Amino acid sequence: MTKSKLISRPKKLSLDLINVEDSTLLSLLKSYHNQSTEILFSAFIQNTNISELVLLRAKHIDIILKKLWQYLSLPNSISLIAVGGYGRAELHPQSDIDLLILNENKLTNSDSKKIEIFITLLWDVGLIIGHSVRTIKQCVEIATDDITVATSLTEARLLMGDRLHFDSLMTQTAPSKIWDASSFLKAKVLEKRERYERFDGSSFDLEPNIKSSPGGLRDIHLVGWLAKRCYYPKTLPMLIKENLISKREYYTLIKSQLFLWKVRFALHSICRKPEDRLLFDHQKKTAELMGFKDSKGKLGVEKMMKRYYRSVLVIRNVTELLVELMKEGVNQPSDSNILNLINLNSKSKVSKLDSNYQIIDNRLDAIDPKLFSKKPSELLDVFQVLAKMPNLDGLTAKTLRSIRASRNKVNSKFRKNREHQKSFLAFWSINHQSAKAMFLMKRSGILAVYLPKFRKITGQMQYDMFHSYTVDEHTLFLLRNLAEFTNDKNKIKFPYCHEIMSRQKHPELIYLAGLFHDIGKGRGGDHSEIGERIAIKFCQEHELEKSSTELISWLVANHLIMSLISQKRDTSDPKVIGNFADIVENKQRLELLYILTVADIRATSKSLWNSWKDALLKDLYLNTLAVLESRDDNSSEPVSIKPLWYTNRKTAKSQLLEQGYTSQDIDELWELLGNHYFSKRSVEAVLWQTKIVLDAKETKTTLVGIRKSGERNSNEIFIYTKDKDDLFANLTATLNQLGLNIYGAHIYTDKNGYCYDSFFFLNDNDKIIKDVDFQNKIVETVKRNIIEETKQRVSRRMPRQIKHFDVDTKISISNNESTQHSRVDIVAKNKPGLLASVGRAFVKNGIKIHDAKITTLGEKIEDSFLITDKSNNAITDLETQKQIIETLNRYLN
Repeated sequence: MTKSKLISRPKKLSLDLINVEDSTLLSLLKSYHNQSTEILFSAFIQNTNISELVLLRAKHIDIILKKLWQYLSLPNSISLIAVGGYGRAELHPQSDIDLLILNENKLTNSDSKKIEIFITLLWDVGLIIGHSVRTIKQCVEIATDDITVATSLTEARLLMGDRLHFDSLMTQTAPSKIWDASSFLKAKVLEKRERYERFDGSSFDLEPNIKSSPGGLRDIHLVGWLAKRCYYPKTLPMLIKENLISKREYYTLIKSQLFLWKVRFALHSICRKPEDRLLFDHQKKTAELMGFKDSKGKLGVEKMMKRYYRSVLVIRNVTELLVELMKEGVNQPSDSNILNLINLNSKSKVSKLDSNYQIIDNRLDAIDPKLFSKKPSELLDVFQVLAKMPNLDGLTAKTLRSIRASRNKVNSKFRKNREHQKSFLAFWSINHQSAKAMFLMKRSGILAVYLPKFRKITGQMQYDMFHSYTVDEHTLFLLRNLAEFTNDKNKIKFPYCHEIMSRQKHPELIYLAGLFHDIGKGRGGDHSEIGERIAIKFCQEHELEKSSTELISWLVANHLIMSLISQKRDTSDPKVIGNFADIVENKQRLELLYILTVADIRATSKSLWNSWKDALLKDLYLNTLAVLESRDDNSSEPVSIKPLWYTNRKTAKSQLLEQGYTSQDIDELWELLGNHYFSKRSVEAVLWQTKIVLDAKETKTTLVGIRKSGERNSNEIFIYTKDKDDLFANLTATLNQLGLNIYGAHIYTDKNGYCYDSFFFLNDNDKIIKDVDFQNKIVETVKRNIIEETKQRVSRRMPRQIKHFDVDTKISISNNESTQHSRVDIVAKNKPGLLASVGRAFVKNGIKIHDAKITTLGEKIEDSFLITDKSNNAITDLETQKQIIETLNRYLN
């Protein structure tokens, strides 16, 4: 079947519907509407041009509206006008149909009734209608006060009624009457800024809004509106002649728009309702409908999203450039009949910087528009100039356009030029106070053409809930975090990062490590190893010293290790710290790895960084630093952390005695506790827990306390009660049901069978709970459930997003670190009540939990538990290990 036949199958509606019954008419209209919807969908599946489909959709709706209008015999004095997307004749399967019904005078009762029937029948047909009924005077008054109404009229299209009446409306709402070019542009730019803020300025959300996110379709609509109001009556293609948009910019913009149209058409077809959010629920189906197939190492949905992110990046870059050009008024139209763009900067402040650059309204400007084509080395040097002037707002639009137009100068020969290599390295050697120049280097395209490997990660997403941004955007956020560590505002928030970053004599080492840390992603295999090889090659090509090459490549290869150890291992264990010290070898590596890790986690997701992770990393950093410094002292003694149990116990007792507690009471209580208890808890924790028990006088009871744990930057709940097999399961279920996120646990049972259990947690927003009433509620609920022996079940719903991910459960048991405990590592789907399930599985096998590290990575968890049998022995028997793993799998799945 040919394309033309395929998309013209709906039966034509009779031209004479005057005598048809309402029910028959409604049936005809519904049939026509449903047929056209199905035919357009079939055409979409067969890859028909999307621009033809959205136009045909609008035409089909035109036919329905016109036939119904004729059927109701509405007078010519009342006009039916399409506005908004329908006015542009750009309709998707579930797009709203926005209508303006324009009347010359007050409506008669008969006409009002007909309009009411008209709208009702349209809803009955299945259309989503938005409408207003106004006179010209009302339209002008409302549009004068409301920029949204004025904007919708910019795209008005007459369907039925008096052409002169319609033209009068257009004349009275033209820029010469209301919202002149200057005020319209200012209002729309403000509107755009507010819209961007709603999405935190990012074009790379995991679940983007195709229409409204930065770089979405609304940005194209914006420049279309500005073109019509500021270059009236110009369309975007016509502005090529005005030098406002180049042919290349226009065609890349339209290509990206067409892709977003395809995504939106597919999304509407799948949802069968208005939906512009590309939710996880629909991403796989949308990718399948658009023909994206899974291949080795890459999912079809990842391919689609990569294309999507690259498209929105193009749209954002081009439209931001056009808006800035309009604001600057750098391209005045030559046609005297065209309403000239108002130059908003007619009183611009200009100051010459040197022979190449000047400052215009606090933006760096290339004096000669052809500077970069004449002198390609300036394609790198310009960013050095900008980085050294951090108070500037950026580049002028015409300078940014000149840079983009000259990107083809950056070729293999350019990259091999020693002076260019020195210039690129010099940029990263600057003590950046912000990442503005870095972001502009990326968004101008220079970073990708100078580093072709970087282009491969541009728009690269990972189909999970852990990584909130594409790889390229995440990388820039990491670099921004590194730069901002030098700011005074971070002295308190990130004291060690601030101190380390501020004294770097060669900041290029850490910046280049950050630039390359994820550059190996999307290639299959270990991205850290791939990135290490890429970094080594870059360093050798740029003739960096051997020591610098080794440091940068080592940081890239090991950029995940500090995060993994801090979140999964016991950082109070001398063996763990000693092994990590062996890996990092020296203080410089440790310091740079620490700030790289903090910057990396904070750049991965807004919700990932929290006070708990902050505390864990600080512990690992400071403990390892102590070991490395002791090794540097060339001590003849074996290098290790001194046993904590003795010093903690001695210090805690000294403070308790000062506070009035007797030595006898302290010793009697602590006689029931082994050394392991004191080595696993800080002095602060030992003091707090001991005072709770001693103050109670009665030691055979249930005690519960809550506090803010200073050493863990979290809330800590302490439970003292008679130990029971299912206590861990019930406690975690209770805390989970209260909406708390558990991050760790210390489990200990004394010689009398009473437990000293601590759980570290934050609220459901990963914040410390300061509300005393809520703290009391937590304590009361936990205590009540223990005393009443309530079998707590978790009834919290699994978050919508998590349901759409498949996570294979992986469980391992090892005895590498300690002869006293075995370690169980679990990777599984993140779901409510998981910890309780783990606890019950351990009870089933007669297992005791001594410590837990809980790590949530979006849709999955990676938890570690230190366990023993009931006799406090490690699990070394392979058959027993197998049985434990089988039970865990059964309970978790």
